[in-house]
This record gives sequence, structure tokens and C-alpha cells, in this order.
Amino acid sequence: MDIAVDKLQAVLDESVASGEECGVQLTIYQDGELAAELFSGYTDSTRTVKVTEQSLFPLFSSGKAVMATAFHILKEERGFDYSEKVSDYWKEFTGNGKETLEIRHILSHRSGLHINPVGNISDHLADWEYMCRLVEKAVPAWTPGTKCGYQSTTFAWLLGELFQRISGISFKDYIRERILVPLGVENDFFFGVTPEVEERIVEIDATAFDTDDVFTAHFHGNKKLRRAFIPSANGISTARAAAKIFNALYGNTPLLSTGTLEEATLLCRHPEDPIVPGSWTKFGLGYALPDWENSQGDIFGHGGACGAELLYCKSRKLALCFVKNRPLPTHPVHPIRNRISDVLGLPHRFW
Repeated sequence: MDIAVDKLQAVLDESVASGEECGVQLTIYQDGELAAELFSGYTDSTRTVKVTEQSLFPLFSSGKAVMATAFHILKEERGFDYSEKVSDYWKEFTGNGKETLEIRHILSHRSGLHINPVGNISDHLADWEYMCRLVEKAVPAWTPGTKCGYQSTTFAWLLGELFQRISGISFKDYIRERILVPLGVENDFFFGVTPEVEERIVEIDATAFDTDDVFTAHFHGNKKLRRAFIPSANGISTARAAAKIFNALYGNTPLLSTGTLEEATLLCRHPEDPIVPGSWTKFGLGYALPDWENSQGDIFGHGGACGAELLYCKSRKLALCFVKNRPLPTHPVHPIRNRISDVLGLPHRFW
């Protein structure tokens, strides 16, 4: 299926012109090839500096899909099992009801450790060791595995420190060396930006809100948090770099085996934990699944707090990343994403 590039560009331009959006980027790969690289709008609410293909946007939670991919690569290399206990590798991660907590419980957001103990904009988030000590002492909100609770920020330390205990190496370095550098996106995708790229980073346009208390603006605007390693929340990237990573999940030299991806994109949930319609609570192993009934893992990926999304559609062999810098009170509903989906013939997503 050919990508209707002109129609997609019109969607982006019209959304900016109407004031609904400020700045946007959209990149699509199909059948392994770059099919569309589009952008429109401005880097901040003053609407003076235009977005380019080199502009860096916040991914927020969309970066979790890249985290999960790196973890699955390690699993294929080391051969551990998702049903193993976290405490088998992370010796301090025990007590307070965590003894039965399995690796898959973290990946599927069922650890019961979803509450951030310091809040979502604290400078403490930049201190890896401090945050790991807090989560390893935390008390699960329920018996691990029995309920889903979205680990919005704690996913960084739960999965990241577990990775380091299993491997003995830096999670940040592994992501760079196993994913970013081989794909040539190390200068366009970051979990912790360098000072040299600060001028390429867009700002959050929070004018859709009638309050200054907007999480995305405070978090993304904090230089200390932007430069730290908080991979559950502070990914910063071009749409092309992130889409290129997801495109590499399949193809001639795929990042992961088909078997691993099939397992990772099946719904992973306790049978007695019903899904509330219209809620963002469907997860495989590290990847979010669309909220419609019987989605069966054909489309998987992750949404982000400002409206970003990163996805792969197996049946279409299509990888997509969309990023924007104007959060909306309707999140996770973003009308522009639905209009993009209509052009592409994809179902709407709620994530």
C-alpha cells in the first residue's frame, strides 16, 4: 500500500494552522524502507522558529518500548526466563511481599510498584542509585501479578536496575551500543541528552491549559531531568530515529527474533483483572497494546504523555513514530493521531 504523503502533510499543516498543534514530526517506514518523513510547525509557543527534521522532541513514555526492546535483546543473549524471580538477580529486592515478583510482572506493569515515591518532577529522579534504593524497599500495592498498575516512572529503575543485575553492565551503554550506534541514530535518540544538542530540543507549548501546573512542561523543561538517565520518561528523539529503531525489529537483520516478539506482544494480564473499557491498561511484555477488544498484538508500541507514539503494525510491515510538543487536556486522545490513522487506514489507538 502506498503512503499518501501529501494527505499526511496536509493533516500536519492544518493541525498547526488551526492552533491545535504547535510543532510535529511524523516518520513512517513500510516494508523496511523509509516511506515518509514529514514535519510542520514551530519549536515553542512563540511560533517563531520552525521545526525541521533535525528537531528533537520529547518521547516521554514512548521510550519504554525501546527500553523493553533492549531488555529482550539481553534475554536472547543470556537465556534467562521471564518467569524467574526478580530477587534471584537483585538480592536486595526482597521482603515486603516482593518475594514472588517475577520478571514478567515488571514488564507487564503488574508489580504493584507503580507509585513514584518522590513525585514526577523531583530532582531525585536524576539520581539512579537513590531511586533504586527506594523501589527495592517499596511495598507492592497488591500481590505481584494479580493487577495491572501502570509504572509510569518506576519502570525506569525496576527494569533498568534488573537489567544491570542480570548483565553486570550499564543499561544506558547497552542501549547505545546494541541499538543506537548500529542503526546510526546515536546523535538523534537520547535517554539523557548532551549539552551539544540542547539547541535542537523543542520546548513544550502548554497553552492548551489554563494552569501553569503542567507536568510535561515542568519535566521536559528541567535541564537536570533532561540530561539524566530516566528511560521510562525522558527519551528525546527525532521521529525518524525512533521509527528507525522500530523498523529494525523486523527485516534482514532484526533486533529480535520473531518468537520473542510474538511472546512480547501477547496480552499479559491476570484472568481475574478485567480490562476497563477506554483505559490504557493493556500490555504485553514491555509493549503497550491498543485498547480495542481482540487486538491480538498486530499493532504494538507505546504512547507518551505529550502525545507521542511509537508503533509497529505486523500485518502492514509498518513502523511509525509521531512526536509533538503541545500537550492536550484530552490526553491520551489526540485528534491529530486519529486523522493520521484515518489516512493510513489504521484503527485509532488510546495510549
